[in-house]
Amino acid sequence: MKIIKWIFACLVCLPLASHAQVNEAVRALKVLPAPKEVRIAEGRMVIKPTTTILIGNAEDRTAAETLQKEIHDRTGVKLSIELVTAAPKTAGHISLGRLTDRGLRSYLESQGVKVDDDLGNHDLDKQGYVIRVTESGVLVAGRTGQGVFYGVQTLRQLLQSDGARGTTLAVPASVIRDWPSMEWRGAQDDISRGPIISLDYLKMQIRTLAEYKINLLGFNMENVFDFQTQPLVSPKEAATKEAAPREAAALTPAEIKELVDYAGKYYITLLPEQQAFGHIHQFLKYEIYSDLAETPHGHVLTPANPKSYDFIRQVYGEVAPLFPGPFFHIGADETFELGLGQTKALAAQQGLGRVYLEHLQKVFEIMQPYHKQLMFWGDIAVKYPELLTILPKDMIAVPWDYDPKPSYESIITPYTNAGLRVVVAPGAGTWRAIWPDFDSAFVNIRNFVRDGQKHQALGALNTTWNDDGESLIDMAWPALVFGAAASWQPGESNIDDFKSSYDWAFYRNDDRTFADVIENLDRPNTLLAGVKLNDASHDLFWSDPFSEAGANLVAKALPATHDLRISAEHAAESLMRNRAKAHLHAETIDDMLFAAWHLDTLGLKIQFTSEISRYYWDAYQNQADATRVQNDLDEIVDINGRLQSLRDAITNLRKPYAEAWVRENRPYWLDNVLVRYDNLAQEVQAKIVVVQAAQRQYWSAKTLPPPEQLGFFLK
Repeated sequence: MKIIKWIFACLVCLPLASHAQVNEAVRALKVLPAPKEVRIAEGRMVIKPTTTILIGNAEDRTAAETLQKEIHDRTGVKLSIELVTAAPKTAGHISLGRLTDRGLRSYLESQGVKVDDDLGNHDLDKQGYVIRVTESGVLVAGRTGQGVFYGVQTLRQLLQSDGARGTTLAVPASVIRDWPSMEWRGAQDDISRGPIISLDYLKMQIRTLAEYKINLLGFNMENVFDFQTQPLVSPKEAATKEAAPREAAALTPAEIKELVDYAGKYYITLLPEQQAFGHIHQFLKYEIYSDLAETPHGHVLTPANPKSYDFIRQVYGEVAPLFPGPFFHIGADETFELGLGQTKALAAQQGLGRVYLEHLQKVFEIMQPYHKQLMFWGDIAVKYPELLTILPKDMIAVPWDYDPKPSYESIITPYTNAGLRVVVAPGAGTWRAIWPDFDSAFVNIRNFVRDGQKHQALGALNTTWNDDGESLIDMAWPALVFGAAASWQPGESNIDDFKSSYDWAFYRNDDRTFADVIENLDRPNTLLAGVKLNDASHDLFWSDPFSEAGANLVAKALPATHDLRISAEHAAESLMRNRAKAHLHAETIDDMLFAAWHLDTLGLKIQFTSEISRYYWDAYQNQADATRVQNDLDEIVDINGRLQSLRDAITNLRKPYAEAWVRENRPYWLDNVLVRYDNLAQEVQAKIVVVQAAQRQYWSAKTLPPPEQLGFFLK
């Protein structure tokens, strides 16, 4: 390629740096994932309106367009993209090239940039890239289009504002060599327990994950595919008037094909997870599947009935052909009912482990015509290490654990010792939580991915779940980006370095504004864990504060509540003042702001419930003092009374939650969350009516009902 050789004729060799200097250079750049090798020199290449993005291969146009958009969004200047075969006549361009060009490779090596020792021919290095920047130009080169794409994503983060030229951007003179530490770096989204992501959001999710070099995106689907052989189970249409237009809820074959093609442009392979064992209640709740259920209307498909395998053939016959990638995930986790129903006698005779593993083997045989490498969750099979040889060696175990632990080797090595490949699965901590518990999730991801690399795991699959159907994906990005970084970077990733880089890498913000917001949103989880309540959960928010059990929760949470609200309000205040600092991914700010208000309302609910009880008990114990009784009751139900304020805070969350939902999801199932806001607000409103009735009783009879009768259990 003459174009590449011309650019490098203008370059000078940069001095080698020590390991410590490399680490410091990486930290200074704030790039995620952090590149493996960085050398910085004096000078920079300034991006001008006349700068052109030059590509020598049409496949690299998507990569070029992501760079073009980055520059346009930050400067208003839209650079030209040209497919060229000849050298440019002027300097100052950005060129995308291939390391398969011998002349380019030889010239790089003559300039002290090695490409053949680490960037070899194995699978990891096919995704590697080299970036070379001087004042005369920028080169991004990789062995494949995927490598070039990843190099461009790093280049996007290298673009810095040139203060002397206003909105002009510049790239520091440097050489970067980089390649992944794990071949497959994945994220999995649960779209089967309420939220079903819209097509537009899925595409945005694909683009964003690809920015951080994720190349595998999984979907836990269960019943949300538009099955033709199982017409009863698929959700058919929107269930709420909150959002328009109404659209079908289930994923159709046409939509999947569109997503597969779209993801391919960003070098992301789609991984379907279609359960074939546990977690299929959405099928088994129907009576026509009663003979396939291990227990009536339960969650587990029974291996005892041969018709179960006909069912699997039908379901997989529809889904598997739509996904051209090499993998297919069969689930098979949490089969707790196995051995309690139709397989009880078989399990007693052969052992539960053999029944479980032989079912996986049969599913493997069913899937042979589709030539897929089957993944399965590793939580059950790991209990039977002596039987793992039953499984075909082509199957891939996916051990998972979402608690922060110092080591995960005990759930990895049983599989590797049996000759099976593994993909490790940490979690983003998104489920059942008002805001994800990132303090725990970061440790879980860091250590699990580290141990996976130690035992040559094929990759990592960072998971999000929707156990209660409320989680919003735009809250999960810190954990998803950290998972991307940890699986690209070698060994144990540094959480503090990640936090220091996150503002720039995700928002293109120069300071720590959003990292500080995230830490303020994280703190309520830590505070509540400190009083033995695990985290700021949805369950805690929805609990009835005027029941005896709810009062006990309030009493337990109360010592943490002041600091909880301070943290949430600091986060909200910062987001309201500084949202303009988000120059990229600004659409995620609304979900963060909603989480801040949600957390603050949780704290308000805890405090006000305690104060309401205290005021009522004071009135009850001092009924002879009419003025005191009146003042106490006014604090509860008068204008701006605590019950009214609590009701208002709950109802004020309803609309922004609905708006957040439809930004990400299809309208289907939203009513099942909104009814929770309605019910809690109605509980508070009903308490207003009850206290007002007690107030009228006192005016007429000078007596009050006992506090417990009204649901006030906190003395």
